Amino acid sequence: MFLATTQRGVCRAAFLDDGDPAVAVAELQAAWPRAELSRNDAAIAPIPNRLFGRADDVDRPLSLHVSGTNFQIAVWKALLSIPTGSLVSYGRVASALGRPRSARAVGNAIGANPVAFLIPCHRVIQRSGALGGYRWGETRKRTIQVWEMARAESDMY
Repeated sequence: MFLATTQRGVCRAAFLDDGDPAVAVAELQAAWPRAELSRNDAAIAPIPNRLFGRADDVDRPLSLHVSGTNFQIAVWKALLSIPTGSLVSYGRVASALGRPRSARAVGNAIGANPVAFLIPCHRVIQRSGALGGYRWGETRKRTIQVWEMARAESDMY
């Protein structure tokens, strides 16, 4: 996983299929054209444990520093309210925003999510139950869903 932060929070989280961060770095630079990028593995090191560790090991949520249109931000906020281990349809997200005919626009906003996994776009599926698209592949989307469901179930006991 490629992670980038600003002083305000995580601004980029992307899965890397081949381990080469060049594409992710280029996307980050395009999104933040005036930023001076520097690598700091020590600053990033605690984040994966916060993401994938036990919920009771975390004293506060991670801060995010993302930008988008008002609609994108509204969609991303709605995604943050989906409980871990739960799945909802694009249409249900659109309805929650008061725009029930905007399922396709919701899908586009989800696709623009700059922080994979942190804003849980993987929790949104098609009304039919099909996975729908996922920027980092349907296999990864399903794997994350199963992992979250198992984690949510184990937290109940």
